[in-house]
Amino acid sequence: MAEFVEEAEGEFAGLPGAASAGFGAAVELALDRKRGKAKVDAELDAYLREQTRLVQMQAEHLREQRGLTLSRLRWGRFGDRMKALLQIMTALAGVAAAALVATMAWEAHEAHGLAIEAFSVPPDLARTGLTGQVAASRFLDKLQVLQTATAKSDRPNQSYSSDWGRDFKVEIADTGLTFSEFDRLLRERLGHVSHVTGEVVATPTGIALTARMGDAPPKTFTGPVAAFDELARQAAEAVYRDSQPYRYAEYLDNVGRWDEAFQVISDLATNGPPGERGWAYAKWAVMDITDHGDPAAALRHAALGRSPGKGSDISDQIAIVNTSVWTGHEEADLTYSKNLAADAQKRLPDTSEIFYSSNKLLARAWLSFLEADYKGSSAWWTQTSSDTQFAGGALGPLMAASADALGHDLPAARKAMTLATETSDSELAWHIAGGAFPALPRYWMLAELGQWDKALAEAQAFDAVLEAEKAKRPVYGLMQQVLSWPLEALALARTGDVTGAQALIGETPLDCYPCLRVRGQVAARAHDWPAAERWFAEAVRQAPSPPLAYAEWGRMRLDKGDPDGAIAVLRTAVAKGPRFADPPQIWGEALMAKGDVAAASQKFAEAAKLAPSWGRNHLKAGEALTRLGRAEAARTELRTAGGLDLTAAERAELAAALHP
Repeated sequence: MAEFVEEAEGEFAGLPGAASAGFGAAVELALDRKRGKAKVDAELDAYLREQTRLVQMQAEHLREQRGLTLSRLRWGRFGDRMKALLQIMTALAGVAAAALVATMAWEAHEAHGLAIEAFSVPPDLARTGLTGQVAASRFLDKLQVLQTATAKSDRPNQSYSSDWGRDFKVEIADTGLTFSEFDRLLRERLGHVSHVTGEVVATPTGIALTARMGDAPPKTFTGPVAAFDELARQAAEAVYRDSQPYRYAEYLDNVGRWDEAFQVISDLATNGPPGERGWAYAKWAVMDITDHGDPAAALRHAALGRSPGKGSDISDQIAIVNTSVWTGHEEADLTYSKNLAADAQKRLPDTSEIFYSSNKLLARAWLSFLEADYKGSSAWWTQTSSDTQFAGGALGPLMAASADALGHDLPAARKAMTLATETSDSELAWHIAGGAFPALPRYWMLAELGQWDKALAEAQAFDAVLEAEKAKRPVYGLMQQVLSWPLEALALARTGDVTGAQALIGETPLDCYPCLRVRGQVAARAHDWPAAERWFAEAVRQAPSPPLAYAEWGRMRLDKGDPDGAIAVLRTAVAKGPRFADPPQIWGEALMAKGDVAAASQKFAEAAKLAPSWGRNHLKAGEALTRLGRAEAARTELRTAGGLDLTAAERAELAAALHP
């Protein structure tokens, strides 16, 4: 009983009011009974039993209340957690919304595009189907034609002062603030989106179409309703000319509208934004030489546009190299080509991928060609056709074929020519019309075989195309002077018409390196040795760095019976062109003429490393080994020569060597 009372007191000590007082009195009575102080009393016993039952009921009630209280506390804790989670989620949603708006704002700030609003058109015209949206869409089609035609620009989009990017669209007005409308508003407020508006109005003779962009004065074009597409084209070109002048000049140049292209590019160079002028001058210089055939203007404008470290400077250097090529200034050509080959290997941020990918290959290929590294040049030209970033078309294999022929590798040249015929190309090198450019590699291939009459026919066919087209493109006249006429003159001299060769080469400039070289070779065919000496001396004076004139000078001296004089200039040729096979080969023949057969054999071996498919070199190596008494090695060289390309005279010489 005592334990129960203690437990009850502990558990119910906090009971309020009557319950607590009644319980206390019952406890006192129970204790008195226990101590024997109270007599037996039935009513008291009943009272104590009632109090005991009441305590038990209260204890049971408190236990139930405790469970409910604990449950309520648990749910309260869960509710607090859920409330905290909801607050966290609300905060995260706010952060996400802010981030989304910030992202949209940044994208809007960086956005470039062109939005064309629906044109205003007369109701009668709209009922025929030419609604404002249709008119704007057809106008947009004409703009996209222009943009697509200049997609392979030298410059990336971000380099233009006014760039539309690729986001062209006709806008349709929305009602209410939708998500897309909010995005559009951000782009208009923060971005660089250009807007075009326009209207079509009825005239007594048809319609008048007006398109306007920004602050540029609008232009109106009139015509019959049936000519709407033509009017839309004219209006699109007007907008393109005002907003994208550099691209528009490129478009005009590509479609042969050269006078218009000059007007646009010259205005941009002299009056355009400062950021556009470097590129405009570079483009102007290229057009000066390729479209007008004006070397002085090309060099002047290229000099005005020079900006080292910028992409336009690469274009300026290309203009200078092209000018040097078509004026025959080989020393300048080689000097600038070295600089260009180095600079073109670095990708500049203001150049397009196609511009970088093409010029890093073309510059190396052309420099190797000038240095008479024909094997290396052929490899670079071939790569221009296989590179994934730059599809060089037929130009690569055609130039590779020329390099292979000049490098005495006719099997490789034939392979390159086959590749050229299988390669589609809408525009051959230097815009030469009628597919005439393949005549050049064929010329050198035939010359390697000694078939100079056929080579002459190729040069004359090439010259005929230039003659027919030079009134339209004056640069063709320059090409005749420094390219087709020297080739014709050389072939005439080799076929025996020295007089005709002298007359033709006499029409070429006296500051033209290939012309001076051919003058020397023509004089040598006439056995006018003093004149040949003068021409070759003048050639190396004007262009001391290229190796070709030195090698041809050495051949001339050997032909006149001066092997020591030949070796003297051939030493220079080897130093200037260490990958050029001709100087060591001619040197070997000069040593043979001097009777130094062992040294000659070494020179032929050097030449074989540079031109392993050169039949003549193997023939001469076999003759040297025969004279050295090395019969087996000689037969190996002679058999190798027999399996390669030889001229008719060399083939007879081989037969005599094999069957003495």
